[in-house]
Amino acid sequence: MSRIMVLGYELPTLAEGAIEARSYRTWQFVEPLLADGHQICLAISHQADQFDIKHSLDSRLSYHRLSMQRLGWPRHLNRLHDRFKPDGVLAVMFNNCLRVTRLATDRPIWMDMYGDKLAETQIAEYTQQHSRGRRNMFRYLQEMLRQGDVYSTCSTPQKYALVGQLGMVSRLNRHTLGYEFVHLVLPGSPACPKNTSGNPTLLGDLVPADAFIVLWCGGYNVWTDVDTLFRALEEAMSRDPRIVFVSVGGRVKISQNNAYDRFLAMIGTSAHRHRFHMLGWRPANEIPAYYRQADVGINLDTLHYETLLGTRTRLVEMMGYGLPVITSLGCELSAIIHDQELGLTFPIGDAVALCDRILALAGDPTNRQILAERAQRYATHQLSFAETTHPFREWARGPYHAPDRVKTSQRWNLQELEYYLRSVARGMLWRLCALERAD
Repeated sequence: MSRIMVLGYELPTLAEGAIEARSYRTWQFVEPLLADGHQICLAISHQADQFDIKHSLDSRLSYHRLSMQRLGWPRHLNRLHDRFKPDGVLAVMFNNCLRVTRLATDRPIWMDMYGDKLAETQIAEYTQQHSRGRRNMFRYLQEMLRQGDVYSTCSTPQKYALVGQLGMVSRLNRHTLGYEFVHLVLPGSPACPKNTSGNPTLLGDLVPADAFIVLWCGGYNVWTDVDTLFRALEEAMSRDPRIVFVSVGGRVKISQNNAYDRFLAMIGTSAHRHRFHMLGWRPANEIPAYYRQADVGINLDTLHYETLLGTRTRLVEMMGYGLPVITSLGCELSAIIHDQELGLTFPIGDAVALCDRILALAGDPTNRQILAERAQRYATHQLSFAETTHPFREWARGPYHAPDRVKTSQRWNLQELEYYLRSVARGMLWRLCALERAD
C-alpha cells in the first residue's frame, strides 16, 4: 500500500460550516484511497494551525489544518511532508494545485484541476468589469502545468482543453509522446447516510400537504440563470397551484455576484411570492431531508465556456438521493442525463421549455418514479466514488512521474542552447521584418 499526501478541503463530515463542492471533491478521492488500504495525510487550508486532529473516520487518515494565508506556511507544509514521507502527492482544485508547487518534494504529483480556470476568469472579468489578476492567474497556471505529473478534470471537454494548455507550456514534447497526461474524473455520488440528525419537515409544515416541491440546493453563482428560473416558475405556478419552490443555499462570495439578490428582487414582485421559500444556507445534516421530501431538483446555467467545460455537483447529489432532476443542457453531466434518460433537460435560456418540464413531472408521478430509480442506479454505480476515481486509484498503487519530469543528467546541452538562440533570432525576424519560412 502507498502513502499519499493530499492537499484538499474540509471533509463533509468534519466541515464546520456549509458544505461546498470542494469538500465533496476531496472526499471523492480520499474515501477510495482509504478503502484501498492506503495511508493518507490530509492538509487543508484553515484560519489557524491545528495538527493531528482527532476524528472517527479511519485510523489511516491523519488530518491537519494549516493557515495557508499566513507568511511562512510552506515551512509547516513541508514539515508535514517530510514527517509523513509520502510516495505520491494529490492536490485537489486550483488553489491547492498552486500550493503544491511550493512543496519541496521529489515525489510524483497528481493535480485535480476541477473546472477550467481560464473560463472562470472570463466570467469574473465580465462580472467585475476589470481584468485585475489576469496576469497572476496565467503565471500561476503555468507553474501548475509545468510541475504536475498527472492531471484530472471534471469533464471530457475540460480534459482536452487542459491538454491544449499543457502543450502551450511545452509539456507535449518528444519525451511524453503516447503518455496520458490528463484523466477524466467526473463528479462522484457520495454514499447517502442512512440516518441523519436533522429532519426538517416540509409537507404540512413549510408547504401544503399536497404541494409539488421544486428544489434548488446550493449557491447562486454568477452563471446561474435566475431570469429563466423565475419566468419558468412564475408560469408553472400560474398553471398548477400545487407547485412551490424551496431554495436551500444562497449567495456565493464572488465580487459583484448579485444573482441571488436579483432573484430575491424578482420574487418580491411576484403574485406567487408566498410560494417561494428561500431558506438560505442550511446545516449539512438537514440536506438529505430536503432531497428526500422534494419532488424534483433543478439546475440551470447561462451559456458560456465555463458551462460547457465545467460540471454541476448538485445534480449528482440529487440523483444519488433518488430525486428526479431537470437541468439545462450545457455541461457534460447534463448530456449524460439526457442520453441515459436519467432526468429531463431543456435548452439554455428557454423558460417555456423549463416550465413545460416542471408541469410534465408534476402531472406524471409514474414517470417521476421511473426517472428517480434510473438516476439513483446510475449515480450509485457509474458515478460512485470508486468508479469515477479508477484512474487515480491505479496511479496511487504506484505513483509515477511524467516522462519529462524524470530526473536526467544535468550536463549543459549545447544543442538546446543552439535551439533557444535560433528561436530568439526567428522571433526577432518575424517581429521586425515579418519574415518566416512558410509553405
